[in-house]
Amino acid sequence: MKLIQNDNFKIALEVTGCNGMEWPFYESKIVECNNLELLHAILTCGMPNQFLSPWHHEKRTQEFISKISMFETNLTAADGYLSKSPETEFLDASEKSVNAYYLGLIFAKLFSMKEFDTDYFLHSSLFEQVYGADAFSCNGRKKPSFIGYNKTSDEWSIWETTGKRDQAPKALDDAFNQVLAIRSINEQSPKYAIACMTYFDTKHGELQGILRNASEGKKANIDFNKEQFFNLYYRHICEIFDESLRRKPFDSVIDYIDGYLEIELELFGLNIDGADKDEYLRKRRIKLGVPKDILGYFQYNKGRYEDGTTITSIVEAMQVNTSFQDKHFFMGRDGIYFRII
Repeated sequence: MKLIQNDNFKIALEVTGCNGMEWPFYESKIVECNNLELLHAILTCGMPNQFLSPWHHEKRTQEFISKISMFETNLTAADGYLSKSPETEFLDASEKSVNAYYLGLIFAKLFSMKEFDTDYFLHSSLFEQVYGADAFSCNGRKKPSFIGYNKTSDEWSIWETTGKRDQAPKALDDAFNQVLAIRSINEQSPKYAIACMTYFDTKHGELQGILRNASEGKKANIDFNKEQFFNLYYRHICEIFDESLRRKPFDSVIDYIDGYLEIELELFGLNIDGADKDEYLRKRRIKLGVPKDILGYFQYNKGRYEDGTTITSIVEAMQVNTSFQDKHFFMGRDGIYFRII
């Protein structure tokens, strides 16, 4: 498949114990999304390898392209439903498992955004990678994989993801027991504590998802710094802009549009419609945009404003308007957008 414009996709999803309903609550539904929502999920899903070593952070664009290539290689679309690509049959078992794992992360991010109004979704391991072992405290047996945040309600959620080639009830049970153990996040009860599994059904090879929400956690408490949370979320995205600026002057790379800065991403060779097209037209032309103040926080002050401004204060002051979305434009509630030109 190709993540080209005008494409809409469907995923079958089972949800239990969520949406504030009493347990057991069950709902079977079809989640619909477009290509730009998927690109947003791929960029922001917070994979652990997003924080490369400092001397490799110029590789952010290649990292993003590699994730897109993995996604497109593993999936195809049949009647709009995302399904397992026949090409995956040529992969060995370990490659299939790794790809299923990454697909699980991407779609957990998508489900959290579309079904549970989660604005931010971050892998918990990044705290330790960047700030040290004490940056993310959890007195339970295992840490949850992801932390979600809703800015409007100021509520946290926890997510444990598992991506499998086939349905694996035990893996889902293990993920559920892991989120069930969490009682609080920064001294607040989590809004949601969700175990998420994606897999391919055996009959048609369609990608499907299962979400199980734990109604009340047991005893473990999680604590971390909110400033570090937002720093980790936006840093790797802003480094894509840094990479472009090292190649070309500012004015030739970055456009300013009503409080946002955007660059054109050259996703070469991913949208070839005809061999007669020249090299520039064979590139998929997509604009990536971020709030100006977010980029400025990293771009000009190396992560700090001299006047003591924090990234948390910038995020809390942001007024993100997501009311206008179409097949050529998508903005998440984090202020990150994609635009096809």
